[in-house]
Amino acid sequence: MNAFQKLTQLHDYVKKNYERGNYDGAKESWSTESVHAGQATTEPMSDYQMGFDQAVKDHEQHRAFHHYPSELVKLGNAVSDHKLAELSEFINGYNAAKKHIQEQ
Repeated sequence: MNAFQKLTQLHDYVKKNYERGNYDGAKESWSTESVHAGQATTEPMSDYQMGFDQAVKDHEQHRAFHHYPSELVKLGNAVSDHKLAELSEFINGYNAAKKHIQEQ
């Protein structure tokens, strides 16, 4: 699979979740709960956290880590007025988790 196909696959993943309402105003199953002053509030899961969680899930399921074309996404952001920001954040989260897991 070439870099463009990987980028397209990642874009489709984020788009599918966006269309399902998994971002701003997300469904409860795609939310994280935080507790502030004893009150639980529901906040949408960030793209970064979704990427982080996906890497952890891949590791737990004994799958090989993905290599997403982060440099291509950076270029795409530069020429598209940051229209690939969601992909960039997902990749950053995924790579952070991958690095953390590999260092253990």
